[in-house]
Amino acid sequence: MRRSPAGRRTAAVAAALVMLGTFGGSGLTAPAGAAPRTDCTDYGSLPQAPKGSIPRDDRIVVTKDPLASWRAGNRTEVREAREARAAAATTTVPVVFHVIRKGTTLAKGNLTDDQIEAQIDVLNDAFAPSGFSFDLQKVTRTTKESWFNLVSANGAEPRFYRGSGKEVKMKKALHEGTSRTLNIYSASLAQSLLGWAYLPWDFTGESGDPLPRFYDGVVVDYRSLPIGDLAYDVYGEGDTGTHEVGHWLGLFHTFDGGCEGGDFVDDTAAEASPAFGCPEGRDTCTAPGLDPITNFMDYTWDSCMNSFTPGQATRMNESWAAYRA
Repeated sequence: MRRSPAGRRTAAVAAALVMLGTFGGSGLTAPAGAAPRTDCTDYGSLPQAPKGSIPRDDRIVVTKDPLASWRAGNRTEVREAREARAAAATTTVPVVFHVIRKGTTLAKGNLTDDQIEAQIDVLNDAFAPSGFSFDLQKVTRTTKESWFNLVSANGAEPRFYRGSGKEVKMKKALHEGTSRTLNIYSASLAQSLLGWAYLPWDFTGESGDPLPRFYDGVVVDYRSLPIGDLAYDVYGEGDTGTHEVGHWLGLFHTFDGGCEGGDFVDDTAAEASPAFGCPEGRDTCTAPGLDPITNFMDYTWDSCMNSFTPGQATRMNESWAAYRA
């Protein structure tokens, strides 16, 4: 296995986020008297992790697949995307990496250029078979302790801040580029989760009211990068970045939808719940195939995950054509 390096989703609503807000299962808080949400996809609670494990991110609540509607109305673009995939064409994604730190040492989040390049190498290694490469164009460094601690504590309880005032202020100030630009933010997520990302259709209105473009991108805990001794023991090879960029390119978790199969990819075996550790032979559904524990879109250790399926590669290329090209 590879070990290399119905409310409105407006900024005002997002800024009012309460931890794991109860509106439609999302992390976004409902205005008083609002109608129920009818989004295609939304964000839910953090899965419960075994002791010693950390969830990659929050659950995705899937009602229907926005990409299916795009396929039905854009047959030419679907054919072109699949032909490009068959021809092994490569899409180059420009990357802007934002280091959020509280000081100038690594322990305070100050990643070096070499460590950031190592993360980009991990992405290139993981996504090359699917037809994507990543070009680091710019690194920013911001020293601001309140932003660095993106997940803070309320007493003894950790609080999750997707869409919080912290995220809004940080991304308004730092986000660069267009829908094609991958903005990555590194910070401390308090060992509550490893990262989060936004799906490509969150900004089009197909999954509820569109979010402002500045939300777009990936957030990762800086200790999930391949940074040596300060990296997480089993999550420190850079594949949180791989997992979150998979979401940024339109992939769901392999376990979304449980045994009914909710990731809209035919060649990923159904999985009842997230897998932690590296449980070889795990089989939680009666449908054919063992659980896809080596897939980048599960929750296993970095050393356990090593691949996307051909179906996931096709979906990522179609998502790029539909929402990012």
